[in-house]
This record gives sequence, C-alpha cells and structure tokens, in this order.
Amino acid sequence: MDDNWDFLLTEFRRLGGIADNVCQKEGEYGRGIFSVNPCLSARIFTPSKLLIKKDDIDLEGNKLRIKKDREYNQEIRNFFNFYQDNFSWGSGGKETTELFEKGLSLFSPNLKKLIKKNALVDLDERHAGNWEEVIKNQFLNARAVNFRNSSVIAPIWELVNHQVRSLPFITNEEGISTPNYPALNSEIRHSYNNSSPLNRFFSYGFFSEETIVFSIPFSINIENLGIHICCKGMSLNNDSMKIERSGNKIILEGLPIADVNHPRLPYDYFDEILRRIDHINIPQDLLFKIFQINILIRKKIIEESHFRDNKVFKIFTKLMLYEINLIASHN
Repeated sequence: MDDNWDFLLTEFRRLGGIADNVCQKEGEYGRGIFSVNPCLSARIFTPSKLLIKKDDIDLEGNKLRIKKDREYNQEIRNFFNFYQDNFSWGSGGKETTELFEKGLSLFSPNLKKLIKKNALVDLDERHAGNWEEVIKNQFLNARAVNFRNSSVIAPIWELVNHQVRSLPFITNEEGISTPNYPALNSEIRHSYNNSSPLNRFFSYGFFSEETIVFSIPFSINIENLGIHICCKGMSLNNDSMKIERSGNKIILEGLPIADVNHPRLPYDYFDEILRRIDHINIPQDLLFKIFQINILIRKKIIEESHFRDNKVFKIFTKLMLYEINLIASHN
C-alpha cells in the first residue's frame, strides 16, 4: 500500500496536483486522510485537468475506465486507472456500495412505499436495470462534486471524509482543494454540503448527525380560512424560500423543521412564509401540528423497518430516531 500510495502521489504531483503532508490510513471513521507530520499543515488540491466528468466514466469488465471516445490524454487515463483500481472503486469502493444497495433492496414493499412517498426516493426505480450499472452509478453519484456546472470525480481529494462540523472544501477556476486547515493531529475532514441525515443516508450511504431536518411532504386544509397548505418535502439550500400560489392552494418547496445551530430557524422561517402569503391569522399551533405529522410518519417508518437483522436497516432506524429527537426538541 505504501509503495502504491507513494507512486500515486508522485504521478498526481507530476500532473499538477498538490498533496502536502498527507497519507491514507484507517481511523475512527474508517479509511481516511491524515497528516504525515501533525505539526505541519496538510492540503490536497486536484487540478481541473484531473477532474473527470462523471458521464465520461464507464465500466470495462469490472473496472472503472474513462470512455474511449472522450478527450483525455493517455497520461490522465493511466493515472485514473491506477487510482480507481488501487484506492477507490477497486479498493473496497465497489463492495461497500454494493452492500449498502443490497441492504436497501431488502426493504419491504410497504417500507419502500413509505420512503417513496415521504423521503422522495424510489428504490425500485433506483435498482432497476443492470445491477452492475446500478452499483457503478450509485458509487459515482456519492463521490461526484459540481465543478463548472458539471458533475466530476476528483481523484485523491475525494478520499477525504465528511464531517458535519468542519470547514467546507474550496472550489475555484483552477480546481478543488481541501480547506486551509492549520496543523492537525487528527483525521483531515471537510463538509461535503448542507444536507439532512435522511438525504445524506440515501445520497452517500452513511448516517451522519447533520444539523438540519426538513419536513416530509404534507397537505393541510385550514377550513375556516379557506386555504390549503402543501409542502413538496424538498431539501433547501441557503435558507431559500420558494412559494407557489394557485387559488386557495399554497405550495411550499420545502420547510426546515429542526436546526441544531439555529433553533429559531423553523419558527422564523414559518413566520416569514405567513408574512409573504399575507395570512397572519393562521393558527399559531399549525407549525406544531407539522412537527407532529413529521414525528408520526417517522415512527411509522421505524415500525416498518424494525426487527431486521440487517446493518442498513439498523443505520436507517438510527437516523430516523435522530431526526425524531431533533424535531421533538423544537416541539
């Protein structure tokens, strides 16, 4: 492994990458990136020339390769092949992804229906078609990052694990970099993006104690005011607020219902919605009813996924309980 790692870094640097004071080893959260010398700062920078578009990657046999008709020189192809075979897809990435997807496939039909309706994830559609293609697509989706409006794979940089309370990675015109951390005597990690535990689970295949929870889809009729409030159940970025109005129907794109860092956010966000739709007479307890709807649905999902001797079921139940606790803390 050390020889392969040294060779990988040598080639990476020769092709314009930066890998300062880093090594790969097992840690508390599995395999990750650490400082060689904890007294010095560490950094990984993957230049744009080594960012491989996700759509340019395919399976050849059981190996990930850049499609032959795509415009990448042989040096980059050789580097990508060595990296995927020894440190990513071919070094446990495929097996880990497949174990997770097989666990999801064992969910009962009723549980899958609940997930499709409330988490907006269609597992039957996700697993349709050739199984090897399914695993490849989920593997790439979980590792891809947006760069210049394209979804790309960033070799070596993508080996850095996610941590909720950490700095975000840095993207500029030249490429993608880890945060500018000072010297650390611990694993080097960064924040992928803002996400709920539920979305993180289905998108990345692990449970993380994320700080925000969004509502499931719901529909509430307020008869005395003659309005109908619906929520699509989408996740929101940067406190965005999208409201549609059609007659007596008010449609929300999404609704934050818990936030560890900003406990007032669900209340302030909902108050702003009421202000924008000019319905200040909506009952004050409506948000609490929405909290209860979300808790009850999650409890129903747990009942469907209970007593399963399967690691993925157990992780799924754990994240549901975590979200329930966060919502209840605002209730």
